[in-house]
Amino acid sequence: MTPNIAIVDDLEADCKHIADYIGQYFSERHQKQVRTAVFSSAEQFLKYYRKGVFQIIFLDICMGEINGLELAKRLRTSDQSINIVFMSSVRDYVFDTFSVKPDGYLCKPFEYAAFAEIVDMILARYSLTDRTVKLKLPRSEAVIQLSEIISIIACDHVAEVRLITGEYYESRTLFKELEATFENESNFLLCNRGVLINMDYAVKAKEGKIVMQNGSEYPIRRRDCKAITAKFTKYTAERMRRSFVL
Repeated sequence: MTPNIAIVDDLEADCKHIADYIGQYFSERHQKQVRTAVFSSAEQFLKYYRKGVFQIIFLDICMGEINGLELAKRLRTSDQSINIVFMSSVRDYVFDTFSVKPDGYLCKPFEYAAFAEIVDMILARYSLTDRTVKLKLPRSEAVIQLSEIISIIACDHVAEVRLITGEYYESRTLFKELEATFENESNFLLCNRGVLINMDYAVKAKEGKIVMQNGSEYPIRRRDCKAITAKFTKYTAERMRRSFVL
């Protein structure tokens, strides 16, 4: 998959810098040209933006009336799946970005290796879009991308499959079958009996529960709470370590 990429930065030299890295990366590693659009302000970007147009946005934090953080918040309200990589010469801004769940933070000036590491991680996640699961529905079947799934919950004789889009399916596929399908997916966690979550969409673990981006909360199995919380924390820390290059 070759993503459409946006660069939003009010410094022309920095825009050229990141655009050169993008061209180098996709030429050397994927033998492809990629479509890149450059915007000098958040306002200019918003005039052009439509949901789904871009898959990755490299976003400077310090800009004009609408700064990068405010733009990211607006994007998150309409598009949970867009990959946001912040750029700034100020290291401490990294803490202000956590609320919008960025996919990376590059501290200017940054080297090509730091840029490539973050793009590698983002594209590895896109490989999930090539993997799907087939759900048995009451009168039909549905094929769902693994990357869209927030959670799978066993409920009576059905499995409720909730998606990042807000949709959900009541599947006749046995929960045990679905659990086996996700056994080797490192981002999926069985946090309780009959509760399988996608940790990529989880915000935090607190008071015996895992809180998701959409506000839903799922209980952690009490007897294994320490081990499950540790697994969640380890995954989250590793994801954050790969995402932030300071």
